[in-house]
Amino acid sequence: MRLYVLSVLVDNIPGVLTRVCGLFNRRGYNLESVTAGVTENDKISRLTLIASVKDENEIDQIVKQIKKIEVVHKVVLLNRENSVCREIMLIKVNAEGVQRQEILNTVSIFRASVVDVTTKTFTIEITGNSSKIEAFQKMLEPYGIIEVVSSGSIAIERGQNSILS
Repeated sequence: MRLYVLSVLVDNIPGVLTRVCGLFNRRGYNLESVTAGVTENDKISRLTLIASVKDENEIDQIVKQIKKIEVVHKVVLLNRENSVCREIMLIKVNAEGVQRQEILNTVSIFRASVVDVTTKTFTIEITGNSSKIEAFQKMLEPYGIIEVVSSGSIAIERGQNSILS
């Protein structure tokens, strides 16, 4: 299975996300991540979909099916080499005694930031691609991870090109 990143412009109206995700469900395609947000035009939303499929024929079929939904304006299959793809994670970790400084050193190395501090815990925010976030989480496991929450991926094409053009 291979991961593909789709950027989809849709009308910013209720039920659109359900319709697009429903297509994946009906066709038996797997969605690894779904992120939605309003664009610079408040009447248009952008969906970033990470689909896990067998091959390019299958992703081409998905793109064709999405384009048939009447509230969809545009679908772009983003090339990972020519796009920026990021996630965000909040991770709460045990941080007592000597390990506090060790955790802060790890936070610094990964360019993360501590967003909440108690006498016993740190809550840390990290942004990056999935491999960076996974590596950071693995580095914190020995200290005792209390809780993790992460976003889906968002992506945008590099350079001057825009999905709107």
